[in-house]
Amino acid sequence: MKILVLYSGGKDSQACLIESVKKYGADRITAVFCDTGWEHPLTYNHIQATTEIMGIKLVVLKPQLGFIELAKKKKRFPSVFQRFCTIELKIKPTINFILSLSESVIVIEGVRAQESKKRAEMSNECMYFRSYFDGINGKKESYRRKEVIEWCSKYDASVIRPIFKWDAQQVIDCILNARQKPNQLYYKGYSRVGCMPCIMSRMSNIRLLINDAEMKKRLIEAERYVGKSFFAVDTIPKRFCKNGLYAMADEVFKYVEDKNATLDMFEPEGGYVCMSMFHGLCE
Repeated sequence: MKILVLYSGGKDSQACLIESVKKYGADRITAVFCDTGWEHPLTYNHIQATTEIMGIKLVVLKPQLGFIELAKKKKRFPSVFQRFCTIELKIKPTINFILSLSESVIVIEGVRAQESKKRAEMSNECMYFRSYFDGINGKKESYRRKEVIEWCSKYDASVIRPIFKWDAQQVIDCILNARQKPNQLYYKGYSRVGCMPCIMSRMSNIRLLINDAEMKKRLIEAERYVGKSFFAVDTIPKRFCKNGLYAMADEVFKYVEDKNATLDMFEPEGGYVCMSMFHGLCE
């Protein structure tokens, strides 16, 4: 039985790592990090440092195409309603990895009920490949379907969410009590640390990004490479867009810096929830 902890470098998955070490022992755990190629350097450092400190084996999964290359191929960046980044850069590589194992697995996810109403309706334990059998709104998963069903006839993949009923303070307390620190990006004020920036970043995160010259430059260059705006059409009022339709990164940065830009146009009240049956990959 292999124990996999999905590790993004966020506080929730870090707490899961700590709790898993307590329950199973570091020698039985494998931390699985999906490298999108679009993470902040501090996140890469944090993932490497924390797994080394805890003596946990780290497996880094890299998709054939990274975030920028995937956006170039799709001729657009991901969006809230077309989140192909999660599917292509995280879900599929994780499924591929599990199918490569010739033994049953326990998949530990850092999902918390308090994150949203939809997540509160989830259970703290389930079958990882349940969407291949139960489906989502009557539609069953198709990616490598034949191989998944064959694998499931021999092995089991169970999902456990050990911090499902925790609040954010309990997560932080867990990390600090283990004499560790959460990702340094939280200390800088970021609310999200998975992907930098994420397509669902709050306006507060964008404000912080303005002062991060390296990340700001990376986003502007990524837009030039893909030939599209990173942001949704209605991110800022059209009158602030040079083309009158949508804003490029430099225009969004300028707007966010304006003292009148107080509303959070990047994330609705209650937050977004991953639309896939596979959760816990980002935080």
